[in-house]
Amino acid sequence: MGKYPREIYLDTETEDKLRSYLYDELVRHYFERQPAIDELKDFQTDYWATPSTEVRNFPFTRASNIVVPLTAVALEATHARTMTTLYAVRPFVSIKSRGPTTADFEKGIENWFDYELFHNVKIRKPVNDIILELEKFGTGLGKSGYEKLVKKAVRTDSTGRETEYPVIIRDGATLDPVPQANFLFPYSYKDPQLAPWVGEEHSRSPYEVKLMTEDGMFRSGTYEKSLAYIEQSTIGTQPSLGRRYERAQEVLEKREAHWPRRVDWTEIWCAFDVDKDGKEEEIVVHYHYQGNFIMSIRYNWHDDLHRPYRIGAYMPVENRWRGIGICKQSQQFQREVTTQHRQRLDNATIANMNMIKVHKLSGYGPKEPVFPGKMWFLDDMTHVESFKLGEIYQSSFANEQATLIYHQQRSGVNELTLGLPQVGTPGTATSDLTRIQEGAKKFDFSYMNVKNFLNELLSDVMCNIIQFGPKNLNYFNEADQGKYVRQLLTMSVSDIRQSILFEVSAAGQQGNRILDRQNWTQVAQLLQQYYMALLQLTASNPQMLQQVIQKGIIASTEAMKQILESFDIRNIDRLVVSEIEEQLLHAGNQPGGPGAVGNGNSGPEGNGNTPQGLDVLNKIASLMGTGGAPAGGAVQRF
Repeated sequence: MGKYPREIYLDTETEDKLRSYLYDELVRHYFERQPAIDELKDFQTDYWATPSTEVRNFPFTRASNIVVPLTAVALEATHARTMTTLYAVRPFVSIKSRGPTTADFEKGIENWFDYELFHNVKIRKPVNDIILELEKFGTGLGKSGYEKLVKKAVRTDSTGRETEYPVIIRDGATLDPVPQANFLFPYSYKDPQLAPWVGEEHSRSPYEVKLMTEDGMFRSGTYEKSLAYIEQSTIGTQPSLGRRYERAQEVLEKREAHWPRRVDWTEIWCAFDVDKDGKEEEIVVHYHYQGNFIMSIRYNWHDDLHRPYRIGAYMPVENRWRGIGICKQSQQFQREVTTQHRQRLDNATIANMNMIKVHKLSGYGPKEPVFPGKMWFLDDMTHVESFKLGEIYQSSFANEQATLIYHQQRSGVNELTLGLPQVGTPGTATSDLTRIQEGAKKFDFSYMNVKNFLNELLSDVMCNIIQFGPKNLNYFNEADQGKYVRQLLTMSVSDIRQSILFEVSAAGQQGNRILDRQNWTQVAQLLQQYYMALLQLTASNPQMLQQVIQKGIIASTEAMKQILESFDIRNIDRLVVSEIEEQLLHAGNQPGGPGAVGNGNSGPEGNGNTPQGLDVLNKIASLMGTGGAPAGGAVQRF
């Protein structure tokens, strides 16, 4: 039996009001949703570049039937660029602390969250599907939840006795794509968190519904109601709009599944007064729309009552939640280029289709064979003559190229982004670099939209892990800074979501390895100049000089670690000298160790020195040619 949140059982009057409310809302939404599903089908047809007919017989038999796949060219180039930029660096996420609470173990949180995302959440596949639909249709939808899947295993021991034991297949937070065709959200609202309701369609076989009912996800008797409705109602055999879209896509793929009868229901997150106190509660309802019966009702189980659905736009539209994707950008240009391309091929075919006209009195019949070197014996030289059906028009190619340029301007994908040689006279290297930089601005804008969308999903994933717990607690015992990262599980979900302690974000373009190396090469030079200038300015003040030396050691070690990480070097701790930094920090924590800066004493009362810390500073200063540290010098921990 699954450990689901508590089921809510309403009185008859309240449940009837809830069913009536959901039914009326879904009737209105399905009416406005049909054109959007038809548009998605058209977009998929453009992407697959499938001709409407297998054989085209106009203007002649087997005329050109090719569809120029402009949508696929632009989409695949953009998607490949987005995904390679997104996964260019590990960890996949970036943690930026806002204060001293988490500042010391930012790297530990990054490594732990990266481990959760790639080993437990399995983030690659859902992120790929979410972003691909975002780029294709203009709008991406995703959600994060929690799932625990346990299966029974049977093994035979050495005595021949069979033993049953549970095997945890999946346990922890999830990240799932929400197909736009299955997403239910009234078009008159903009934010699913503030709308009266939001949800999605589900479709499962009767057997799966039976297992869910037995596991406790649905109310007792749900399976029997669903099965009876399918067997007795002809309406129940009709697929939902989401399934109709899925079937249309299977036809394009030539992979149409022969589904048995399936149970369709809707998962609705809404606000409704379930206890008649005059205040609405956030609830989650699994509702069978066609049969008009409730499958389950539960309170929103998230600590902050957020609804799991997040929306991202490729090219936003003002004051609307849906965006414009590459399919929409390429739609009219693909059709125009396809028409022009077909006309050009048909024109060339007709122009090269030479025929022979024969006079009736020439003595040759309609089945006269024609072959090279044939001799024609005629009474009149005009009795047999060849002729052309048409001429080749060069303007058709120019028109097609002009349309391609318009498409490149709209989509932002051209020969430079595709890595192809420039058409026409090649330009200079400077001009090509300028074109690349200007062309990257549109990609940077869409990539920023993708990042912001992913940041919301990643925040939901982390909050779900903190609320419901991680899958493997042994990680904190083995990983670096694990004991500090474990404290993250005790923090408030509200603080994490509002980014009070730290900010969670996907790695940006600054995470690109090549760009990272170039940046750190420049930063290292600036750091060197900065600390050399500080050493000269503080040479007359021994106490300030010690602080500069200590901070310089910490900064140079950290900079070297970042540089080596950008080159994917392993075992970095064996390459950099981190022991000196540890000794300095350890010396500052010793009893009677250094205290306030500039008081010449060590410790809060100023009653002693730290020989170990001073000895380290003396060695460092002697190596740098600045002399030893004074007897009363203080070391400050940064």
